Amino acid sequence: MSMIYLVRHGQASFGQDNYDLLSPLGKKQSRILAQFFLDTGLTPDALYSGALSRQQATAQEFYSLYQAQGKMLPDLELLDELNEYETSAIVTDLFPAMAEDDPSLHDDLERMYKDKESFKRVFEAAMLRWVSGNHATPGHEQWSAFVDRISRALKQIIRINGRGKTIVAFTSGGPIAASLVSVLGISGEMAMRLNWQIINTSYTRYMYKADRITLAGFNSIAHLELAKDPGVITYR
Repeated sequence: MSMIYLVRHGQASFGQDNYDLLSPLGKKQSRILAQFFLDTGLTPDALYSGALSRQQATAQEFYSLYQAQGKMLPDLELLDELNEYETSAIVTDLFPAMAEDDPSLHDDLERMYKDKESFKRVFEAAMLRWVSGNHATPGHEQWSAFVDRISRALKQIIRINGRGKTIVAFTSGGPIAASLVSVLGISGEMAMRLNWQIINTSYTRYMYKADRITLAGFNSIAHLELAKDPGVITYR
């Protein structure tokens, strides 16, 4: 069987000066995932990660736990195409028009990275504008280009590794949502709304054969549920 696991990174550092760092809980979530995969007998034939710190750190925690238990893994390969979209650039470019429609968003923008409700209001409004394709500005990657980038990444991974392999790729919620557009043909809005439900260190599975990719599971969190601690289930 040929399978790609797309893993969302562990919890990052929301509200801190540098969001792009795993929190202590994010590291724990990554080790829980690794132990679950070990217990189920999963041995990846290839490991990939986006270049962002939170993606790489999730992969390194995963790798280290395998290594500590004497299970050798292939070297981690970085693939920039698995990077998340640039939230700040998108919000910056789209915010002026958003604020014209809803001036109250100015207060939320100031608190965006400190208050989760303010973040939600600004972020969700910006993302829905972005995926619509009706508010394009030259300052950021467009949604259609982002979807194409993720599609190319999956095809590249398949081409390099061939059939009969188990591949684990550490990425973010946005790329996972964009992969659903490529594979299932769903709308950008639906993909973005699904993105908001993707849990830290959840995994989405794709079976593949040549250029054909089939969804086998979305947002799986059995590893976190088995931990019997609701606190390990986080969304950002």
